[in-house]
Amino acid sequence: MKIKPECATCIIRQIVDISIEVTDDEIEQFRLVKGCMPVINEEYHNNAVPAWMGTVIHRHFKKISNCEDPYKRLKETANDTAQNYIEDVENKIKNSDNELDRLKKCVLATIAGNSIDFGPFSISEDIVPMIEHTLNSELKIDCSKELLEDLKSAKKVLYICDNAGEIVFDILLIKMIKKYVNDINDIVVAVKGKPILNDATMEDAENLKINEFAKVITTGSDIIGIILEECSEEFLKEFEQADLIIAKGMGNFESLTEYNLNHKKLYYILKAKCDPVAEFIGVDLKDSVLLSNKQLQKNLANIDKN
Repeated sequence: MKIKPECATCIIRQIVDISIEVTDDEIEQFRLVKGCMPVINEEYHNNAVPAWMGTVIHRHFKKISNCEDPYKRLKETANDTAQNYIEDVENKIKNSDNELDRLKKCVLATIAGNSIDFGPFSISEDIVPMIEHTLNSELKIDCSKELLEDLKSAKKVLYICDNAGEIVFDILLIKMIKKYVNDINDIVVAVKGKPILNDATMEDAENLKINEFAKVITTGSDIIGIILEECSEEFLKEFEQADLIIAKGMGNFESLTEYNLNHKKLYYILKAKCDPVAEFIGVDLKDSVLLSNKQLQKNLANIDKN
């Protein structure tokens, strides 16, 4: 997926917000924002991929701010917020009518967690109402029946995480997936190798003890989304061996759609939190989506015909 002109406002706002986060000194805030402008100017063009453009810019911000993890406090806040809600969410899922209903509720729970994202939204935006609204909503695109069938036949599943906070809710879906595979090493959970934005890292996974019910690996880098050319050999091996891949969030969607992965059973779980992504998928802003790559290709083909 390529950027749209309005993507400039998003990336600039991110840099302004995180500059304010890392320092109270207004002069330093100006320096950090201005310091990123030449990089934004270079990376911002009509053939850019949003997640990849963001990777270069946020790496530069970490360098000039001398701060390896600018979102650390925000990630901790997101995890705490999610853990305050996890018991209520689990209770909603326990009341599922059947296997398919349970899967849908687990997916909606992870999307509710995806609301805890300080990338597309302002840091000051109240996330609690967004969590509650998402949990009580429907999937605008619902490929859950297809996903359930693929889970039943899958031998190895790769689950690519997105943000801190939502990783707490991801656990509910990961545990459900585990019931369909034979061994703990057959459900592989991937997090970032280094801090970038508010994406989940190995520290988050270890604190939540995900390794007790899944194999946890990293991408090997501080990539927003996935850049296969920058991923570790371990990640690439698991990516190739997995016969089912679940990718969370807009960053993974923006980047993986740049590759020809039609040979893979690949599912995207996300909330369309900006107009360019919503338009690309064919949904409204803030719609929740469980979209197979197969269905996405059909949608894009229909758009091309029209």
